[in-house]
Amino acid sequence: MKPIYLFSLLIILFSCTKKYTGEISFKSCKIKYDVLDEKEEFKIDRQHTVDNQWRFESAKQELALCLCEKYLHNPNKETKEKILEIYNDDFKYYNRKINFKPIDFDSILKDRKEVFDHRILVD
Repeated sequence: MKPIYLFSLLIILFSCTKKYTGEISFKSCKIKYDVLDEKEEFKIDRQHTVDNQWRFESAKQELALCLCEKYLHNPNKETKEKILEIYNDDFKYYNRKINFKPIDFDSILKDRKEVFDHRILVD
């Protein structure tokens, strides 16, 4: 009977810890990312934890990378417009406007890994 109690305890523990997931998608590209609930996000130490806005912006960067790859295999107007929309978006953490030098779409595609680098560097 002990395994049944252990199993029940594990189910209760896992059901008490909620994990939220956000998702953004366009066409066949889908990016999922972890989201903190409002109470947890409010309690975080901004110097050591990545907040939801940062997570969302990072996911958009990943989405743009995926769309670039899809566009290279199958160029179409909708995908190009979505890539440009993300590129021109007003990000809080990935602010391209600090050193903003407008570049053409071909350069965005060519340098996509640098332009849409979704890795977060924290000092």
